[in-house]
Amino acid sequence: MKKLKTKIHNLDRLLGGGVPEKETILVKGEPGAGKTNLGLEFLYRGAKKGQKGLYVSFQDSEDDVLRANTFNWKFDQLVEENVINIRKMDPYRYEQVPDMLRGMIKENNAKRVVVDPITDLDLYIDSRKDIRKNLLSIKKEITNLDATALLLAENEEATEIEEEVVDGIINMEVVREGGEVKREIYVRKLRGSDFNHSVHNYIFDNEGLKVQ
Repeated sequence: MKKLKTKIHNLDRLLGGGVPEKETILVKGEPGAGKTNLGLEFLYRGAKKGQKGLYVSFQDSEDDVLRANTFNWKFDQLVEENVINIRKMDPYRYEQVPDMLRGMIKENNAKRVVVDPITDLDLYIDSRKDIRKNLLSIKKEITNLDATALLLAENEEATEIEEEVVDGIINMEVVREGGEVKREIYVRKLRGSDFNHSVHNYIFDNEGLKVQ
């Protein structure tokens, strides 16, 4: 299985060499764990290798996303150069999301895609059957266009449907021990691929996420 190296510090070591190409990975965690930062860095590291990226948000505008970036990446320059494209989508139009996403990926020739948060779609879909159907359609479009995606979700909002449909799961946790707050990351699932099963601490500095 061909792997796409994230180039995020030590994350590829946990993933057994990287994210399987053309597959979809769920990134779960509580607020403040750094899911969005991981997603943005996934796009940034790819852009530095010449791979175009697409960030789709159901909540934040392009300006919101750029203001939230505090790393030394010159991320806004990559957006201006159309190497990375940031788009906001309305989750209540969930039936159109797979087609709209396909159009955005094709338009930007994106090889790395981040959707944040994927679970916003669940709020507008009445049945579990339709949630699954919609998510499978999204996954199919991403795979058919040779893209690799991270789908971001809050712990409390992600359901077993998302966990079953995706090809892999990365958990990011905020742990409170003896008055200290630590962050922990581990790979819970990576279909058809070997990976590191251990729990590792991680931090953020000016350059991004660092798995310890």
